[in-house]
Amino acid sequence: MRLFLGTAVPLAIAKDVRDRTTPFLPEDVCCKAPLEQWHITAIFIGERQATSLSIIRDAAAHLASITAPITIEHGRLTTMPKETPSMMWVRFVPSPALTALHVALAFRTGSRPSVYRPYWPHITLARTRKRNVTHINGDPVIKRMRLNELTLFRSLRGPNGSVHEILENWPFTGTCPVDHEVGV
Repeated sequence: MRLFLGTAVPLAIAKDVRDRTTPFLPEDVCCKAPLEQWHITAIFIGERQATSLSIIRDAAAHLASITAPITIEHGRLTTMPKETPSMMWVRFVPSPALTALHVALAFRTGSRPSVYRPYWPHITLARTRKRNVTHINGDPVIKRMRLNELTLFRSLRGPNGSVHEILENWPFTGTCPVDHEVGV
């Protein structure tokens, strides 16, 4: 199973962002992700056997229980990567709390953490159909967004791209900084 942990974007926020970014995502240039698939990834776990689900679930449940809701801010429309843009994102400024959660989840699930520090939260809106897309570093489209839960997603590859199936949710109910828990 191809797995990741993150938070789904609330549909009301997704619709607002879609309405505000549509002029920048023309159909002939972009293959848009369905709103129901929009999410903020906390950690990409990758391919795992079903037997590892209990370890992942235990790690997610524990970390969600000690983590307070996380606020990410200043989400702006941008293309990534900068050199050869192939994706349209809403990229937020790094959040120390989300970076700490990312590292803690990597440690507890045996996953490889991102090489980027701090960890850059983002929503993938679309992938480009063309290779020579002009780099965009646009205005903010989301002032702030609160992440209230951690969700385990299974990514299923299909003929029209990946579909993300929700396997389980855990609310962020704690008050402890994540980095204190694992000594990061």
